[in-house]
Amino acid sequence: MRLTMQQLLGKNIAKRRHKLNMTQQELAELSNLSINFISRLERGRSNTVSSTTLLSLASALGTSMDSLMANPTAQENETHYGPHLTKLISKLESYDYPKTEHLSKIILELLEDK
Repeated sequence: MRLTMQQLLGKNIAKRRHKLNMTQQELAELSNLSINFISRLERGRSNTVSSTTLLSLASALGTSMDSLMANPTAQENETHYGPHLTKLISKLESYDYPKTEHLSKIILELLEDK
């Protein structure tokens, strides 16, 4: 059975969300979408998904828009970060090199100090 694009998108979103141990409510909050929309989307019941919505979902799930639309077999070998790590990396990358290195060093010291 061949999946429609809506079904494939919904399946990929649900799979990624489960991999992150994230509830639909958490995804809704992180992506600024309604839980009802997330539910319909995961069931393949939403016919229209804007690129802005897709970007919000991808960011919240710490993945790319492409991976949310990709055939599952094409995604098997990809590694993606969760939403918090993605946000941290993005924040660090927004600073200049010396500040990024300084902050990275502090974070590593905190993590290594058990």
